[in-house]
Amino acid sequence: MPTMLQKKPFYRLRIVADDEPLNPRKDYDNFGHMACWHRNYNLGEQHEFEEPDEFLKQLIRDTLSVDEVINFVKRGRCDSVKLEYDRSNREWGLSSYDSQFDKWFEEYTFSTKQLKDSEIVKECILECLPKNSLKKLADRKNIILPLYLYDHSGITISCSHSYPYNDRWDAGQVGWTYASYNEIKNEYETVNAETIEKAKQRLIDETETYDNYLRGNSYGYIIEKDGEEIDSCWGYLGDLKEMISEMKSGVDDELQHLFDHVDYCCMEYSENMEMDDEDEFEV
Repeated sequence: MPTMLQKKPFYRLRIVADDEPLNPRKDYDNFGHMACWHRNYNLGEQHEFEEPDEFLKQLIRDTLSVDEVINFVKRGRCDSVKLEYDRSNREWGLSSYDSQFDKWFEEYTFSTKQLKDSEIVKECILECLPKNSLKKLADRKNIILPLYLYDHSGITISCSHSYPYNDRWDAGQVGWTYASYNEIKNEYETVNAETIEKAKQRLIDETETYDNYLRGNSYGYIIEKDGEEIDSCWGYLGDLKEMISEMKSGVDDELQHLFDHVDYCCMEYSENMEMDDEDEFEV
């Protein structure tokens, strides 16, 4: 039987920047939502709310009942709005406090009948509540986390209860990421402390993915065999080393070792580029 000498195939792996990544807020299936306001950037999902107050009001309309909104004011949860019963007139008065005049002003009056499950009363209360009280009320049936944007030679976004950027000129809150208790129940079958924490972490993780998109941390790979492309994939968003590990797990077993030798200076690895006699084997 004749002996044949066959050279090992030449493999080349290239890690490249993905210049046209998919937008995670438009092209991914997200658990949470993002509502943002910025004069220079279109961030998060598209919405029609001109002001954050209007967004919070709609969130309350969608997730809280009339009684829950009425009881919030009845029980004094807002310092600047109150709903009290006037025995002499046999009606309820909705009043708001004006700090400039240091005085309460009656805005609306309702009969006891009107107060029972009345959408009109609900709307009147929402009209009077300040933003901090709207947020506090919306928090009762939603997870709402602040979004902060840092805009300096590029933009980066963060989801945190504490202010993450120590720069009062180039950074500030730009909106919220949120999910309703109904959505938590649909996802985890119940709403309790454990599932609420899981949902919060989902919102944080989705924000980190979006941050990597905004910062341009998007990559792909190309694998060539003897100069011919045999595999490629794009749209890896995140820390480069973590993404290389993720790339490795997605390729065929015989190609995975290529990712273990990436030269981070040139973002490449070539195998069997130079052929010597000892690189040959008999078949």
